[in-house]
Amino acid sequence: MSQTHVAPPSLGTLPNVARTASASATTLIVVGETATPAPWVADAKWQAALPGAGSVLALGLEACHQAQAHCQRHPQAVWTGIRLPGERYPEPCPPGLSKVLPLDTLVGDSVAELAEVMPAVDLLVLSPAWVALPGASALLARLSHLCTPGARLVLALDNAASFEHLSHLLQGDQTPEGVGADPAQALALQAPATAYKALMDAGWMPHMVDHHRSPAASPSLERAVREAAQAAGVGSGCMDVVYRMRRLIISAQRSLAHAPREAGPARFTVVVPTTEERQLRANVEASPGLAEVQARIVSCRQAVNPAQALAQSLPHCDTDWILLAHQDVYFAQGFGEQLNAVLASIPPEQRRQTLIGFIGMAVHPDTHQPVPAGHVIDRLHQADHAASDSALSLDEVAVVLSRDSLHQIDPAQGWHLWATDLCLTAIAEHRVFARILRLPLFHNSRTGWNLPAAFVQGAERLMAKHPGFVPIHTLCGQLDAGFLARQRQATH
Repeated sequence: MSQTHVAPPSLGTLPNVARTASASATTLIVVGETATPAPWVADAKWQAALPGAGSVLALGLEACHQAQAHCQRHPQAVWTGIRLPGERYPEPCPPGLSKVLPLDTLVGDSVAELAEVMPAVDLLVLSPAWVALPGASALLARLSHLCTPGARLVLALDNAASFEHLSHLLQGDQTPEGVGADPAQALALQAPATAYKALMDAGWMPHMVDHHRSPAASPSLERAVREAAQAAGVGSGCMDVVYRMRRLIISAQRSLAHAPREAGPARFTVVVPTTEERQLRANVEASPGLAEVQARIVSCRQAVNPAQALAQSLPHCDTDWILLAHQDVYFAQGFGEQLNAVLASIPPEQRRQTLIGFIGMAVHPDTHQPVPAGHVIDRLHQADHAASDSALSLDEVAVVLSRDSLHQIDPAQGWHLWATDLCLTAIAEHRVFARILRLPLFHNSRTGWNLPAAFVQGAERLMAKHPGFVPIHTLCGQLDAGFLARQRQATH
């Protein structure tokens, strides 16, 4: 396509003309069909995230266009493309590809047949359009059968929650801009949290490695979006980060795929202090990792602290174990069976003293220094560390204890750092360490990355209660007098 600037004749007689006015003259831009399309340019940030590989499977045209630049850096790579419905590929196939197969190749028994004729895949590359495919998560799970145990998945995700896209929604038209734009491309936009859930349910644990910034929004639009987001309960920190991303580059591995499992029924009941119904419904209650073991979910409203929420919920719990969780936690496929296997291994005589978290700080077995432990996908990033039997602090995103536990939540600690209080009390009074596991859970928080004033107040209470442990090592920082001073200064 070409754009030609023309002197201003009679405007009413010209078809297919875009017009703009200025104070001095009218400018015409005539769009014609005379030029050849511009060559495809590889996404440099996407390219940088692609590791060396032997066998590469690319899903969708945009992923296939990354082949040539990747093969120049890694000549040993052999790329196979998968054509999505409606895509038109040049003849011959895009440079760098050995062949292009139809999407039907990945349906039903065809996956097993494909696995017999092609080398095991050690790199999957996904176009943004994969999220619009029916059963996208199930498709990724099937693709896993073609992959080596250490395979990596790298995808580009066009962000439906960017300021740019939100302005298009407000205009009532999501059509991409530019000559030859395909309205169907808008279907490939997806909010990051939704895509992360689909990846995790297929066994792929995602982590954002880079991003492209969204074009700057007008100040008036940004103010309006901020007010609307705040009304919907979204923190300003989330808007300052997620809304400013046009495209995310995400890398994932199946790091938890081979953990031991035990089928349902669940050995645990889920207790959720609830302040917002949408968070509960879209996360905890939508979790396939709970549904797979038919776990009972008890949600408690109007509780003033987690101790009250647990006490009021216990009469409705019908298992020996309680999973006390935030309302914004999504338990991915496999979580319930993996937790069942862990709980089944605990002797009955150790049940009351057992305390389990999923992410926190622990004592390194060799250096005896505090180190992060456990696994969680927190908003856009993965925290992936070794499990531990010697926890120093636990994040209260989710905690497991028995219904008759020795560990009692202190109501005075409030909503922040109560799990770390349990952890330190277990060491000081009961002479036991809490455990930290590695399981597939997603903390889908909308509060941003800022610590609230209530956290600082909780830190002060915790330090006063456990002076012998100060500085207290947590994922949010080392709690000591300096931490309190810095946080108070930041709020003034």
